[in-house]
Amino acid sequence: GIPPPLVHPHSTMSTAETLNLILERLKVLEAKVDGRKSKGGVKKSKLETALKAADEKITRKDIDDIRIKEIVPVVPPHCLLEELVPSEEVAEHVMAGRHNISQILQGDDDRLFVVCGPCSIHDVKAAKEYAAKLKKTAKALEKDLFIIMRVYFEKPRTTVGWKGLINDPRLDGSYRINEGLRTARGLLLDLNEQGVHAGVEFLDTISPQFMADLVCWGAIGARTTESQVHRELASGISAPIGFKNGTSGNLKIAVDACQSGRGAHSFLSVTKQGMAAIVHTKGNSACHVILRGGQTPSGDYERNYDQHAVKKVDDMMSQRGLIPAVVVDCSHANSCKKHTNQPIASKDIAQQVAKGSETIKGVMIESHLVEGNQKLKPGKTDLNSLVYGLSVTDACIDFKTTEAVLEELAAAVRERRKMKKIAAKAPNSPKLTAEPVVDDAKFQYKESLSAIYRWTDDIHIKKISPLLPPECMHREIPCTEDIAKTVFEARTAISDILAGRDDRVVVIVGPCSIHDTKAAVEYAKMLKEVRDELKQDLHIVMRVYFEKPRTTVGWKGLINDPDLDGSFKINKGLRIARKLLADLARMGLPAGVEFLDVMSPQYLAEFVSWGAIGARTTESQIHRELVSALSAPVGFKNGTSGNVKVAIDACTSATCPHSFLSITKQGLSAIVHTNGNPNCHVILRGGMSGKMYFQNYDADTVSKVASKMEGAGQIPNIMIDMSHANSCKDHKNQPSVCKAVCKQIANDQKGLMGVMIESHINEGAQKLKPGQTDVSALKYGVSVTDACMDFETTKVQLKNLASAVRARRQKRKQQ
Repeated sequence: GIPPPLVHPHSTMSTAETLNLILERLKVLEAKVDGRKSKGGVKKSKLETALKAADEKITRKDIDDIRIKEIVPVVPPHCLLEELVPSEEVAEHVMAGRHNISQILQGDDDRLFVVCGPCSIHDVKAAKEYAAKLKKTAKALEKDLFIIMRVYFEKPRTTVGWKGLINDPRLDGSYRINEGLRTARGLLLDLNEQGVHAGVEFLDTISPQFMADLVCWGAIGARTTESQVHRELASGISAPIGFKNGTSGNLKIAVDACQSGRGAHSFLSVTKQGMAAIVHTKGNSACHVILRGGQTPSGDYERNYDQHAVKKVDDMMSQRGLIPAVVVDCSHANSCKKHTNQPIASKDIAQQVAKGSETIKGVMIESHLVEGNQKLKPGKTDLNSLVYGLSVTDACIDFKTTEAVLEELAAAVRERRKMKKIAAKAPNSPKLTAEPVVDDAKFQYKESLSAIYRWTDDIHIKKISPLLPPECMHREIPCTEDIAKTVFEARTAISDILAGRDDRVVVIVGPCSIHDTKAAVEYAKMLKEVRDELKQDLHIVMRVYFEKPRTTVGWKGLINDPDLDGSFKINKGLRIARKLLADLARMGLPAGVEFLDVMSPQYLAEFVSWGAIGARTTESQIHRELVSALSAPVGFKNGTSGNVKVAIDACTSATCPHSFLSITKQGLSAIVHTNGNPNCHVILRGGMSGKMYFQNYDADTVSKVASKMEGAGQIPNIMIDMSHANSCKDHKNQPSVCKAVCKQIANDQKGLMGVMIESHINEGAQKLKPGQTDVSALKYGVSVTDACMDFETTKVQLKNLASAVRARRQKRKQQ
């Protein structure tokens, strides 16, 4: 047969570049003929990867784990739990702390709870000294405040930086995560033995197995409140959990998270023995909202601890049937990122409490031994020069100021109590008491648990069931040469488009989510015909989404619930998903998926040609870490608020090496060390302000985003999502979006490299309520999630896009 051309016919490479690549390739071929391995300066190029399919076999090793530096064992949680065992007294202490917080949240205890401590723990000795001081203050104010020490071991970063004691316990970039987990659990145990209650932030679904039994309160941060996997995690945590509002200031997502976290879920994690498993939860009734302020697209901070914001959350929670419960974070955007403003915020909160506010249940304060903060650059900073008791992340107030803030809050609680007593004496008023009301049944339940220390953990877990190790599924549905060839060539083409070496446009097109594999295969056959017809102008990848993030609850996709009935047969779902991806690749049709967690990629990622991180998880640190390990190009969507900066930050972060917890192909918990993923891009999907959608696919916005990406040191690569907020959630608007995008392509809009389209065999959508809908009555080829265009309309849009690419090509030739 005729070998493929050395360079794509529409390549933008210069003659000199082409010649250099040909010379490099000849060196590689010469080395093979001589039986020698190519060494030293022969750099892998676009030409080499493009020709690999022609003269070599493509195997699984060419498409799987190519960006993973190494995977090393992580100590099984049970080993650490046996090494650092809590006494019965510690278990009682933890349970008592959780009980007190729950009582405050329910309104049965009129105190405030205060989460107070360093932004992040970097020095165990200083943390213990701080804890000793806090214990004395907590004892003095215990009638009015229930004080918890903030003990944060993980630090989400905007792009890169020190990520906390678990990730990098030696502060030098050595990423000794096993040591970090042991240090973290050891400190939590010490604090509880000292009589100090601890609160942490949870960033992933695996680390809680090492320490959640010693935690009396937990938080889900502003960057992960929208993440489905974090809401699922919260539903299984034994401690009360607070969800922060989004970094944009969006309050609704925190209320949605509380509602979701109270429901039952099923998700992937590991057992105490370190084996991959499916966790089925009961739901966590002690979820509440944390107000931390927000930041506008222009970068201005907006506080949200005023009476209006508190009342708004009260109304939103009441309308959902939830007990209104708000914790105010005095730091972050509420302090305009200035630690000296924290006392101002706490003073305002104290005034609201003194005037009788019942919605405010707690306060968060960032505090350390010494005021301010200091810079830490792992591997560069001289650790001996660090100031003792001074934060290495966000700036904190000192302990003396902290005491004054706590005393002011305690006085406010006493004032509120006094007002209640006066109101109680008024005629025809119900009798009120300042003493906590104890529910006998709850109290007896608490006491029965406290006698068995291991019951401080997993009390919201219904069951943990076995998960088939990835390697077993790989052997059952193997990666054959034809599958590897499809994936390898598709990824190479997308990489070339991102690098500007290929002038085609990437098109991710397909159903909103896959619920019927028969219909998916039929759709794929039709799409393959169009792909072959338009391959000179478009690089078409089928959208094959198996997981569906929900605002609160609902069907969460084929992996989570393959029978569409709420039975959560995840092993079956993973097998169906892998088989479908294999079938599509054998057809020569590449697939694109959305990644929602760090474990499922071990089952599917080698068959994936392109991936997406959704609007709800773009800010999540673990999702950025995951992308740094993925072998496929990945797009990050802008946030649901429309914030594009978070997607640009995500691209920067994902290009860097990271270390995170996941599992091996054998299903064992492990630490993954990555090389970073250079093939990342931004996806513009519109946004929402209040109840109004707004679009961001216009030429002016695309130009601005391209400039911002260049300012961040990135090649401008922007994909337009024609659905979601860009279509105002109306599938019939997708063609008009496509028309506008085609015009931009024809005009050679800078940075515009791809589009996303939600499309199915038939148009529209139908309702699916797992366990209620008669699945046999569902219409064939119609989406059960977001509404889609039909295939005939889709073909028209694809041909219009191809025409626009040809017009752009012609324009470039004339320049």
